Amino acid sequence: MPAAIEIRDLCKSYDDTVALQGIDLTIQPGEFHGLLGPNGAGKTTTIGLITGLVRLEKGSISVFGKDVIRDYRFTRSKIGLSPQEFTSDWF
Repeated sequence: MPAAIEIRDLCKSYDDTVALQGIDLTIQPGEFHGLLGPNGAGKTTTIGLITGLVRLEKGSISVFGKDVIRDYRFTRSKIGLSPQEFTSDWF
């Protein structure tokens, strides 16, 4: 069975600020993980990349063996996200 989430060489920058560099992570089905770190550590960026809310620059992310960009409908159907706050203006 493929990994529930597999991340390889994940990189993301915002202008001149490197948010993530060379992140690798494998989560097997049934495992639970938490992302911990100080403000600016890249936790929200990582979740945004996995869910497709942030555009991937370099690296790869798959959910149950499916690429989050090519197979976005499948991967989004397998992930639930409940943020503490929404940053979009709904009005």
